[in-house]
Amino acid sequence: MTAAAPIKILTAAAEKRALLCAYGEMEVQAAVDGLQYYAARAGLLDELGQDRVQDVIAAAFIWAHEHAEAEADFAYDPDYGRQIIARWEAEDAKRPPVEEASEPTCRTPAATVDAFWIVVDKDDPDYLAEWLAEHPLDAEHLHKIWRRKCSIAAAA
Repeated sequence: MTAAAPIKILTAAAEKRALLCAYGEMEVQAAVDGLQYYAARAGLLDELGQDRVQDVIAAAFIWAHEHAEAEADFAYDPDYGRQIIARWEAEDAKRPPVEEASEPTCRTPAATVDAFWIVVDKDDPDYLAEWLAEHPLDAEHLHKIWRRKCSIAAAA
């Protein structure tokens, strides 16, 4: 009997159990006992010897331990988010305060002013009231124009 297939199975099983041990999911003693039991049942102890079987198992545990340590170096720091926010807030504190935005000014278009004078020339106060109600943002400016024209006409 050749040990090629059983030794591959032992190697794969040893790597799996070693990773479980490295991440705290399995006790080392239980993992090694199960692997030793498999090696005995598969005839690997008689064919390869106890030392060779232990070398295969130990190699898997060494690899898993190194793998877990390397991965731990890149592990997520639960405080990382708070550190970033604190850094952003510190940078924001250095900046001058933002000026409050003023209300955008409404500029009455020339076409609306022209339309206003057309409505005024109709000499219909009800129609003028309706038209101004449809132009609430322009009403104040149009009233100023109206007063200026009236004061100029009265002075002439």
